[in-house]
Amino acid sequence: MKKWISLLMAAGFALLLCGCMNAAQLKDRTIIKMVGVDLVDGEFVLSMLQFSPQLQSGQEAAAATLVVQTRGRSVSEAVDGLSQYSGNEVFLGNASFLVVGRSAAQQGLEPVLGYFNANHEVSPELYVAMAENTAEEVIRTQSEQDSSATQLKTLIEQGQQNGLLGRPALKDVINRLQSDKAEPYLPLITTEELTDGKKVLKIAGMAIFKEGKFLDNLSIEQTRGVLWATDELKRAVMTVNYGDKKEALASVELTDSESQVKVSMEDGKPVLLLEIRTEGSVLEATFPNGGGVGMEQLGEIQIEVASQIKDTVRQTVDKVFFEKKSDIFRYSEFIKKYEPDYWKANQENFEQVIDDCRIEIYVDCLIDHPGLEAKHSR
Repeated sequence: MKKWISLLMAAGFALLLCGCMNAAQLKDRTIIKMVGVDLVDGEFVLSMLQFSPQLQSGQEAAAATLVVQTRGRSVSEAVDGLSQYSGNEVFLGNASFLVVGRSAAQQGLEPVLGYFNANHEVSPELYVAMAENTAEEVIRTQSEQDSSATQLKTLIEQGQQNGLLGRPALKDVINRLQSDKAEPYLPLITTEELTDGKKVLKIAGMAIFKEGKFLDNLSIEQTRGVLWATDELKRAVMTVNYGDKKEALASVELTDSESQVKVSMEDGKPVLLLEIRTEGSVLEATFPNGGGVGMEQLGEIQIEVASQIKDTVRQTVDKVFFEKKSDIFRYSEFIKKYEPDYWKANQENFEQVIDDCRIEIYVDCLIDHPGLEAKHSR
């Protein structure tokens, strides 16, 4: 008897829960694939790539898209303005990308991202990027190239695989914004005009932030320095000179990199040890007299690759952390974790903490697959 009563109660609760969400049919919703946010004259201007199923006579439904613009004093007000075009409810559950224009990023990410983070329909895996100029330009270029809104998504995913950018998901950006001192960064997207006049989208580097506001751009090389330091680099191709006169050239593909940070105290100041371990193989080698890479040259190539990685990371850390005072590396979280007493006493003056820090960088590189043995004397 108790079993049946429990089953009936469970069924009753299930029926009650079914009414918690308002159901809406496809025809009653305005489906948004991408959103671009700019700030113009103190108002948010949203450029949205809208999906519209359209029935054609004698044919199956075909997918069409158009770019619509709205504006408002807040993002939610601007989104609500979209209903004026059709009277339908706006649906963001299918949105794959959010692009923040430079003007909006300069004012701060929190007013832009707060609405999307709070919207239960928006996936926490929503990609977020910053436009080098306006978000509208990126959205319109996307719509002209690929109405399914997949070109930009593919660009980001391939960029991740090829070591051009880190994790651009909404949840990752929000986590950094909610951290005590760590700062977010975003992939930087630009448009480039080809010789035939057609515009394409291109990864231009990384946008870094301080106190949630856009601070500066990083180049592709500096972006890789960040990714090495934050354990996010999946692949990189490097070319180094080696040999007695540095006349030989080797291109190396690195496909397995790991980084970790350890914190200690010396003379009352934090010392961070950044250890980077990477593995790869030789893709190509050239010599003044021809030939290939022999086993005896591998050690030298490894040293040159490790040195170049260390230089790239060092220059990036010096620029971003020590000069710009932006903690996109999350070093504050490591200090808080490993030296809580020091952090508690000094967290209110974080720029002084940065000045007190010393960062040691150690790189271990292992290269295999040397290729052809040299056929000519060198």
